[in-house]
Amino acid sequence: MNSSHANISEELLARYLADTASDSERNEVEAWLAESEANARELATYRLIWDHTAAMKKSSMTVDTDAAWTRMKGKMAAGKTAVPAQEVPTREAKTIEFRPEVQKRRLPVTVWAAAMIAILVMAFGWFFLLADKTPESLNVATANNTTEQILPDGTKVFLNYNSKLTYPENFEGDLRTVSLQGEAFFDVKPDAAHPFVIQANGTEIRVLGTSFNVKAYNKAPVRVDVATGKVRVSKDAHRVELVKGQSAEVLKDSIRSLQANLNLMGYRTQVYEFNAADLQDVVSSIRDGYHVDVRLSNEKIAQCRLTIRFEKEPVDATLSVIAETLDLSLRKEGKVYWLEGNGCQ
Repeated sequence: MNSSHANISEELLARYLADTASDSERNEVEAWLAESEANARELATYRLIWDHTAAMKKSSMTVDTDAAWTRMKGKMAAGKTAVPAQEVPTREAKTIEFRPEVQKRRLPVTVWAAAMIAILVMAFGWFFLLADKTPESLNVATANNTTEQILPDGTKVFLNYNSKLTYPENFEGDLRTVSLQGEAFFDVKPDAAHPFVIQANGTEIRVLGTSFNVKAYNKAPVRVDVATGKVRVSKDAHRVELVKGQSAEVLKDSIRSLQANLNLMGYRTQVYEFNAADLQDVVSSIRDGYHVDVRLSNEKIAQCRLTIRFEKEPVDATLSVIAETLDLSLRKEGKVYWLEGNGCQ
């Protein structure tokens, strides 16, 4: 395969997509990606072709175009390609000259036309085979609720409010690819031969088997927090690998590494643990995890610090313990919880 690029080869891009490139080769590709958005778009196109080719390997039908073309050339070289001809008594067929390495032979244009038709038939057959084999996409979405979905490979996905997951009816090919809008906790079924890939707002999260949280709402940075295992987060030429207790936030032109905040997973785990945390941060975690409206009556109590752990407690009990611990009062007005007081005790 000859490259059409001035400074990078398609073979190198193939090794990069197959995850078999060396560190120096990977650095070369990522430097090329950083040169322009056009390069990033081109790699995305190659990735799409790569994934479709992987799916073809799994199909029961094999289209060997190289072998077919070899047989066709053999027939042409031996002058055995039969093409029915119309009777034209006063005019000979036009010919072009075909120059093999060993001998010269003149073949009718109609022979070449037959060869081209054969190639086109194989190409169209390949295209329609791919279309027929494309797994049906399924969607699961939430509004003002959470839900858990088990994927065909056994992976468990817990969706937070206002989220949508798209996945195939059956995973085929070398990758298990899904897409996410919103937030979800993933408990991925281990399968080293078939990495699990999440596409989220232009960011790719790739894993073998682990549990982690992905937050990818519109108009907000994508954030990944790892509970167990190892996760690779990448966007364009930027990439970072995370392990348990680590997090990444995907910005426009970079990926920032952070310490994981396991309280962000509270909507799924129902576990909250705070160590000398400001009350305003505690309330923010409870608000997001329980999906309730909790407010502070004044700024003085926002900086009160709290060290406490909750596990599978109802929101009323959780807020009552916080109020008692900080010598505050708890009041509910409609659907709004108020924490009130004059300061920290």
